[in-house]
Amino acid sequence: MKRRDLLKSAFGLTAGLAGFSVMKPVYSADDWVEKGPDMPNVPITKVTNRCYYFLAQDGEPSPSNQGFFSNPGFIVTSEGVMVVDTGGSLQIGEMLVRQIKTVTDKPVVKVINTHIHGDHWLGNQAFVDAYPDVEIYSHPKVIQQVKDGAGEFWVGFMSRNTNNATAGTAVTPPTKELHGGETIKMGDTTFKIHYLGKVHTDSDLAVEVVEDKILYSGDMMMRRVANMADGSFPGSISAMEELANMDIKTFIPGHGLHDGKALVKEQKEFFEVIYNTVGKYYDEGLSDFEIKPKIEAHPFMQKVASKWPGYEHTIGRFVSDAYHEFEMSLFS
Repeated sequence: MKRRDLLKSAFGLTAGLAGFSVMKPVYSADDWVEKGPDMPNVPITKVTNRCYYFLAQDGEPSPSNQGFFSNPGFIVTSEGVMVVDTGGSLQIGEMLVRQIKTVTDKPVVKVINTHIHGDHWLGNQAFVDAYPDVEIYSHPKVIQQVKDGAGEFWVGFMSRNTNNATAGTAVTPPTKELHGGETIKMGDTTFKIHYLGKVHTDSDLAVEVVEDKILYSGDMMMRRVANMADGSFPGSISAMEELANMDIKTFIPGHGLHDGKALVKEQKEFFEVIYNTVGKYYDEGLSDFEIKPKIEAHPFMQKVASKWPGYEHTIGRFVSDAYHEFEMSLFS
């Protein structure tokens, strides 16, 4: 009997015993009274006359970067500013507001949070403070997950990893829903919203700036190895295939430099190498630990992915996540 058949039989006997556990927040925003230090200004990267973003140099949050490790973006239109992601703290959001004002005196009228991970939306608080009428959007799953406690978890995560530099950040969730497929017109600029299913998370949105053929892709693609526990390897491969066929010239990822379709191609190959190698060796009885060196020996991993931030200490977790997802696919 093949290993996958054996596992199916065992799963049938034990599935009813499985429980569901929810990660409880370790800290709450109310645990800290004082506000952390101001975030130093981060230079703005101009891509076109209307599209900009803030390039994060680091791959992980730390006391030295005060939690700034993802790329917020903004688009200046004739009717105001659209912001895509607001950073991981009140202080980062305040810095973004300051810096956007150096480019335009138009108000920020809309914000889109690309997914649930807190480094992309905990700065919402600063935009509500600066622009009380601002509309903040996300996929509805983000709104629900915040209601279920994800906001407090991410406030605690950012605080622990920055030596409390993000103190004073309060959970300020999005309140308006985008499901994907919407077109938003803001004066001279047209936005298309894309939802490609479960990719990096189950709530990823990408924002296309039609006139400039630019896509703010959130964390669906990046030259970085960080976290796939909330995502899907087959879903990511499928999404990259779909993105490669879009009429997009430039992709602005949630982490790392903007690029053309080479970024999509590399991300697709990265996920394919991991997931296909896991599938190849699973039925031979190899564990994820035993499969890991086979993945690391692949030419793409050695020549390309091993140079990405986070690779050395995170690739093992990616292999484990892929192994688990492949195993679960046998029961669907």
